[in-house]
Amino acid sequence: MSKKKVNAVQKRKNSRRLKKTILILAAILCVVAGTFGVTYKVFKAVKIEFVGSSHYTDEELKKYIFGGSYVNTLYYKLFGQKDEKIPFIQKYDVEIDWPDKLYVTVYEKAIVGYVRYMGCNMYFDKDGIVVESSTDMYENVPEIDGLRFNSIVLNAKLDAGNTEIYNTILELTQSFDKYDIDVDKVFFDSSYNIYLYMGDVKVSLGSSKDFTDRLYELKQLSAKFGTLKGTLYLDNYDGSESSIIFKREK
Repeated sequence: MSKKKVNAVQKRKNSRRLKKTILILAAILCVVAGTFGVTYKVFKAVKIEFVGSSHYTDEELKKYIFGGSYVNTLYYKLFGQKDEKIPFIQKYDVEIDWPDKLYVTVYEKAIVGYVRYMGCNMYFDKDGIVVESSTDMYENVPEIDGLRFNSIVLNAKLDAGNTEIYNTILELTQSFDKYDIDVDKVFFDSSYNIYLYMGDVKVSLGSSKDFTDRLYELKQLSAKFGTLKGTLYLDNYDGSESSIIFKREK
C-alpha cells in the first residue's frame, strides 16, 4: 500500500476516533446536565423551618446558615454548613426531611444587657463577653450604665473590676423576665447600688442581692405608674407599705 493511501486510512481512523470521543463527551455532558437538573429540582428545599431565634428573621438565618435564598438538601448533606459565626447564636442544628425539607433549631446566647460605646451598643452575655456591636436596639435587653471599663473589645470579656457584677446583672434580667417588668436601663453607682429606669420613673433598688421581694412589689406598683414622673424608693422595703416612698417630680 502506498504512503498516500496509508495516510488516508489513518485520517479516517482519526476522524472516527474524534467523532466517537465527541459522542462520548456529549453523552457524559447530557448525563451530568440531566443529573444536575434532577438534583436541582428534586433536592431543592421547598420548606425551611426555623425555631428558637428572636434576633433574626428567617431570611437572615437562611443567608447566614445556607449562604443564600436557594438551598439544596443534598448539597448541604454532602458539603455541610457554612463555617461562619453568627452574632447572638451559640449553635444551631439542622435536620433534613428528605428530599426537600429542612428544620433548623437555633440556640441563642444569653444576652443580658448592653453598654454604649463610641456610638454603638455593645451587647454582652451572662459571662460579660461582648458578642455583638450594633446600632440596633433589641427588645427586653436593658442598657447597663455606671460601670467603668478600661476597654471594650468584641468577643472579649468586659473588665468592670468586679467579677460578681455579671451574676447580679444576670439575676436582675432573669427577674425582669420572670415578673414581666419592662426596664429601659440599669444603673450602678460607685457603691454598686442599683437604680432602674422605667419610662419616667426611676426606681432605687438598693445594694442587696436579695431583691426578689422588691421586684415582685415593683411589678404590682408598675401597673399604677401611668403618667407618673419621679423616683420610687424600694431600698428599705420590708413588706410594709410604709417602707415604700415615691417622690413625684413636676
